[in-house]
Amino acid sequence: MNRNTLSVIIALSLMLLTSLACGLVSQLAPEAAPATEEPANADAEDAEISPAEEAVVETSQDDADAVSDALVPPPPSDGGPCANTFYPMIPGYQWIYEVTSEGETSQISLTVTEVNGNEATLNALYLESGVTTEAIVECQDGAILNFPVILLGFIFGDVNGEMVVEYVDGVFAPNYETMTRENWDHTWTGEYVASGVIDAEIDGDLITGRLEESPLDMEWNTLGAGEAIFDSITVRAGEFPRAIKLERETKFDFTAEMEEEGQTVSLSAVLTLHNNLWFELNMGQLKQEIERASIKVYGVSFPIEMTGIVELVEFRTEE
Repeated sequence: MNRNTLSVIIALSLMLLTSLACGLVSQLAPEAAPATEEPANADAEDAEISPAEEAVVETSQDDADAVSDALVPPPPSDGGPCANTFYPMIPGYQWIYEVTSEGETSQISLTVTEVNGNEATLNALYLESGVTTEAIVECQDGAILNFPVILLGFIFGDVNGEMVVEYVDGVFAPNYETMTRENWDHTWTGEYVASGVIDAEIDGDLITGRLEESPLDMEWNTLGAGEAIFDSITVRAGEFPRAIKLERETKFDFTAEMEEEGQTVSLSAVLTLHNNLWFELNMGQLKQEIERASIKVYGVSFPIEMTGIVELVEFRTEE
């Protein structure tokens, strides 16, 4: 393996990590459509206050030994199959996020348009371009199995193509009953496979990476039980003194073919991405950041310098 091939492998791996950086579980090819949402800088006073900000249940001192010293997070306000406490798929809920990565910034609006049985429809609007996409969230008894978030504007060089990640097993986000049973001290996993094609221009060469059912595994965990689950955080949408922080490790074990100067090169690598995520329960994700990333090629691991932040700008509910 020559030095140029190694640099291309690492570059291709960065492209894939970039696609996963904000919690990607399925990227869909967008279709142009006129923007219908209000801009992200709309008056924040028009936004609804989340149910989580209005209701906090206190545990009395007498019950401390039986339950926890922490305030018990409230259950979802809606009891439907997609009313997850971390990712509440409630019709009319809308989140506007700002995504910053590698010096690029974009905004995206995510809106739950309907819930039909165990499926919620999620509409994504890129506020700068007016391009929209639509995806399906798979739910079961309040748990999220597969959360198909569209690529949130992360860019590495001149990258095109699409990558779809299909659900295999586990959960993306447990339901409220599971979390309370574990006193919010919980670790869970989700298994997926990724397929697709990604094109990029690197150092003047057109590189094409093809994936075929490459394993992608996620492991999530809280930071302990009781008061340890809470963390104060401030984002553009406001101050949240009792948000819940999660850690997630994503491992992407892939084999790909890429075209380099007219020749086909096969490669195998393992990408590992560590994220920190903050949630206001029953409202949704407040922030996500990349803590560290690495790639293992031919048995050798390389740290990868990456930056990426997803931050909530505004949260709305249907009036």
